[in-house]
Amino acid sequence: MIRIRTLIFAALLAVIWPLQISASDSTLERWPEGDHIRVHDPLGLAAEEAEKIYDTLLDRMVAGYAKSGLDHVDYRAWRRLNRAPYISDQHGARFVNVYINDVAVDFFSASDEQQMAVGSVVIKDSISAVESGGIARGPLFIMEKMPAGFAPDFGDWRYTMIMPNGKLFGMTGGTGSRSVEFCGECHLQVAPRDHLFELPEEYLKIAE
Repeated sequence: MIRIRTLIFAALLAVIWPLQISASDSTLERWPEGDHIRVHDPLGLAAEEAEKIYDTLLDRMVAGYAKSGLDHVDYRAWRRLNRAPYISDQHGARFVNVYINDVAVDFFSASDEQQMAVGSVVIKDSISAVESGGIARGPLFIMEKMPAGFAPDFGDWRYTMIMPNGKLFGMTGGTGSRSVEFCGECHLQVAPRDHLFELPEEYLKIAE
């Protein structure tokens, strides 16, 4: 019986051991086929380590969001403004990444007087991390500048939130509209910048 147990343990170890992958010195452990990623110190991740985790999850994140059937859910070819994921308190203390479409060229100069052009889209995807080290895909947050009069209290931005499995949590003026009112209310803090939060300078990606 002991020999059988030893053989079983050895077989399991042979399967599990190759699947433990390090971002740097065992910072990251992950298993394929799913979001089962664990890090030893998620809030203390170096930018390079966070970027490796993001690279691991990105395709699956987009595939999940795409199940919503909505526009703008495959943003991988868009301009990314940050060089690595950073923690956003406004988005549940998740690690986020910011992308803009070709219309949103005035992102950095936007103001009350110089508002973003209609059709500008700003996207934040996200990764959830907990103190225990668990990391998983988070929601997708979309801001789209709509024609004047769409939502004047919120700068005519349409807010959309899509869950990792593609379920629509809410969209301004559409399904679950009341569920995303908090998005518009939060962005009122930066109304003088056309409701756009700035990125932390240390994470800004130098224009290519």
